[in-house]
Amino acid sequence: MLSFETDDAAGVIEFTVEGGITRAEYDAAVEAMEAGIARHGKISALAEIRSFTGMELSAWWKDVSWGVTHMNKVRRAAIVTDSGWIEAATHAGSVVLPAEVKVFPLDEFAAARAWIREE
Repeated sequence: MLSFETDDAAGVIEFTVEGGITRAEYDAAVEAMEAGIARHGKISALAEIRSFTGMELSAWWKDVSWGVTHMNKVRRAAIVTDSGWIEAATHAGSVVLPAEVKVFPLDEFAAARAWIREE
């Protein structure tokens, strides 16, 4: 399940991932991100990944293509997880992203939220 909350005034979107992600959930998240980008030019995102069991193939492909075309529209990204492989993948992928990216353990969610909102 992918759920999210937006703070439109701040240009911040907070995601929670627990289990699998459907295409419909992903499409709703993309719509919210694009609205934030339209309003602010760039957004910041926080993803709390409690568990991840995969995503529908059509959502995965859209994620890859959307990410490539919008990577310069993200100012900061905080990944909050205790998963070692997600942390490693985030560090590996962050080298090609123009955004500032940081990984936090689940018990540091408040620190991640504060960091994502810093100017």
